[in-house]
Amino acid sequence: RDNPSFIRRLREDLKDFDGRPIFTNRYPKTIKFKLTDIEKELYNELSKYVIEQYNKALQIDKKRNIAFALLILQRRMASSTYALLKSLERRKRKLENFLEESELMKKIPSNIDIEEVDDYEEKERWENEEKWETISVAENKEELQKEIETIRNLIKKAEEIINEEQEVKLRELKKAIEEGFKKIREIGGNEKILIFTESKDTMEYLVDKIRIWGYSVNFIHGGMPLEERINAEKIFKNQTQILVATEAAGEGINLQFCHLMINYDIPWNPNRLEQRMGRIHRYGQQKDVYIFNLVTEDTREGKVLI
Repeated sequence: RDNPSFIRRLREDLKDFDGRPIFTNRYPKTIKFKLTDIEKELYNELSKYVIEQYNKALQIDKKRNIAFALLILQRRMASSTYALLKSLERRKRKLENFLEESELMKKIPSNIDIEEVDDYEEKERWENEEKWETISVAENKEELQKEIETIRNLIKKAEEIINEEQEVKLRELKKAIEEGFKKIREIGGNEKILIFTESKDTMEYLVDKIRIWGYSVNFIHGGMPLEERINAEKIFKNQTQILVATEAAGEGINLQFCHLMINYDIPWNPNRLEQRMGRIHRYGQQKDVYIFNLVTEDTREGKVLI
């Protein structure tokens, strides 16, 4: 109140009394890649399905907000084919229940405030998204049966990609990890890599794959109590090479002993991206920080990000 004037500076501009930078440098790198033919086919068919359902929902005024919930499927594929597969399987089971008990369809929520989803706590957001990803705008059994068949075909393609290991993003992650450890050795840093993803399904999938590749790994997600998250942080610091985390590691966890981060998927909310980077690029970090962002070029999400 006595001094209403103040100066705002970027973090990178801050210096101590001796003129030395308070924060180390941050070097982001975008790793761009294109989908394989079968991935592109799945992406196009999923997009067609979502757009058809979206437009239909918009025509039914009482279900207007439900249209936005359908975009969750698109968001899942942007994370990983595995996350999409899990969502499609949940959706298929729900719609099959509707077929058997048509009264269940009347209980579908019609008012969804999808714009507030990014403000939810992670666990609450996941719980709501799992409900929303099973919503249908079908109005009779014939439409339901048609939708179930569409989903069945999408599941088949997703399973083929996973079983035949045709997910190019996963191959790019493996190369990024190898390049990351090489970079860490060059700068004389701790051999630690933090990998971020939005989806718990993707997190579990990556943990399994990384173990198969021969690295030691642990994880943090929003369903864990704070005590477990803090313990996971200690395990990462003292034992494992890689930590795979959801947004929960972007809150209240200090990982400045790690110098390299890989964003396996990019959050749609840019504030969350800055929160992620702030886990390692913060006061107390002794080395320059390197950020690898995996981005698919030939998708709508990729075009926005690039």
